[in-house]
Amino acid sequence: MSSMRHAAVSLGSYARRMRDYLREMFPLPGHIVFALLAGSGIAGFTRTVHSVPGGISPGVVAGLTWNVLAMLLILRLMDELKDKDIDRRLFPGRPLPSGRVRESDIRSSLGAMILLYLLANSQARVPLVGALIVLGYALLMFKRFFMPARLQASLPLTLVTHTPIVPLIWLQAFVTAGNGYGIALRDLRWELIDLYVVMLWSGVLGWELSRKIRAAEEEDDYVTYSRILGRRGAVAAAAGAQSVSVLIGVTLNVRYGPGAACLAIIGAGAAACALGYARFLRHPDPRTSKLKSFATMFLFALLLAQVCSFALARP
Repeated sequence: MSSMRHAAVSLGSYARRMRDYLREMFPLPGHIVFALLAGSGIAGFTRTVHSVPGGISPGVVAGLTWNVLAMLLILRLMDELKDKDIDRRLFPGRPLPSGRVRESDIRSSLGAMILLYLLANSQARVPLVGALIVLGYALLMFKRFFMPARLQASLPLTLVTHTPIVPLIWLQAFVTAGNGYGIALRDLRWELIDLYVVMLWSGVLGWELSRKIRAAEEEDDYVTYSRILGRRGAVAAAAGAQSVSVLIGVTLNVRYGPGAACLAIIGAGAAACALGYARFLRHPDPRTSKLKSFATMFLFALLLAQVCSFALARP
């Protein structure tokens, strides 16, 4: 009885630590909404361009939502372990370096998430192979592609080597959606899927660039794009990536979407981003440099527009 009581107490302590960790480092409500929007849009687009009759399948949407959410959490947990020495030096208040969560908690959670991710994709061969490819690339990232010194010394090289995980996640989602709708891999319309994937990839790239832009007085040992490219160059790079998303989004929505309302959502997200960038460039200071929130708004607007165009629209 005492051993069972001890195990229950240990499990409860682990759950509390991970609950607090997730609240701070991976807020579940926002990430669930993001994954649901992404999964719904991909399911709807797959159905639309392949002329699948009927509405979108709740089962397909649920599977895609889980895959996106699970991989985002796997990547977050991997980053926690991979960057623990950097965080100890630059961000000592974060949960792991401060001791509010244990390294064993992170490792146990990572192992459980990888197992659940693979189990969820084990019902069919093609989605499972896709999941293994995504997970394999994530593990290469975790090992810093076996050249940690070079990657730590070069933020652009890190960007180039790490961001391909994003299109791999989207491509695996399309493969899973196709399988759910009974569409063979060879019959998927890859020319349109690739455009959709680039659209979402560019939106995430803009977000990644925006979150590492700072005002001059905020710069420290943490390497940022504003230090490498200058404030204007970093903002231009983020805006350029988001412009690619807008261009492709408008093209796909005009060709396959139901009307102007969905285009207005993309426009609103882009306008919010543009205003945030303009304010920062006019008055660069710690108050105006929080560009991540604007890039997040753009990304959610982009995903919401796809849901309106393809998931909610009539087939």
